[in-house]
Amino acid sequence: MRYIIDNATIVKANGLEKTSILINKNKIEFMRQSMDNIRFMRMDMSSYLLTPGYVMLDFSLHSLLHFQQFKQNLIHHYMKKGCTSLLTVVDIHFEHELGATLKQKRHQMINSPIDYYIGIKIPLKLLSPSMIRKCKQQQIAVVFVEIDETDKLSSKSWGWIRDAMFSNPITLIPFLKEKNEFVNKKPKQLLHWERIMKEHRLSSIVSPLEEGVPLSKDVLMRLGIYPEKGDIRVGGQVNYNLYKLGEIRYHTDGKPVINAIEQHPTITVHQGRIMNVDGETSFIPGIGVECFIPISGRFIPQSVSF
Repeated sequence: MRYIIDNATIVKANGLEKTSILINKNKIEFMRQSMDNIRFMRMDMSSYLLTPGYVMLDFSLHSLLHFQQFKQNLIHHYMKKGCTSLLTVVDIHFEHELGATLKQKRHQMINSPIDYYIGIKIPLKLLSPSMIRKCKQQQIAVVFVEIDETDKLSSKSWGWIRDAMFSNPITLIPFLKEKNEFVNKKPKQLLHWERIMKEHRLSSIVSPLEEGVPLSKDVLMRLGIYPEKGDIRVGGQVNYNLYKLGEIRYHTDGKPVINAIEQHPTITVHQGRIMNVDGETSFIPGIGVECFIPISGRFIPQSVSF
């Protein structure tokens, strides 16, 4: 079925822009300023701001959660905020448990009503060429590495780790155990990590990533999730949020200010289905699918490139 999202206001690099979007079989087929000469069913969106469905980070969906806990956690912390894709992270304590733990996680996420990626979090001592190779076998492309002020980053065989990633890079993200270190200045360990990543040309994100808020376009580019998620584009999926234009505040440069924690979208659409309407959320188990990152950092902007 084809239909037109008509006169939607979307955010572009240089400000807001009115756009009409032709949808065909839950894909964006065509976009242009006006489609007055095309005859299909129309949805008038002139009073809304349209954003891509958000991709959010999760550390909280443990595999031991009962289904009702899993459901309520997803609804209140993610779906109501306009999240249509989740990067959910599982803790790995020993290398040999990677396969079994990921199997548990995938079993849990079978019930997900939104799309998801799976990443892992490991202590620094587990970061090794063999662990990287196991991650590649499991199609894991995002690894959070726990570090503290006592860890000796230079002791790692970074060259061997990079060689293990050949042809299929993995994004390494430092995870500081002491969160309050971010308050005043960047910790020395993060500065050291950043130097090592540059020296060995490893894909990494050194800025702290917050759970339960939309990941920025720069981060999605670095991870390799963009442009599959986090963008309104021709050929893209029909995942979007609608905010009432009359309720939006703006920066001095004219771009909208949206606080995803305090300001929930009026409508959220996932895979062409309406998921949220005015705070009422439709939870349909199992329609979300696991997504995979073929190559991290395929579209790295200059702002985040080394």
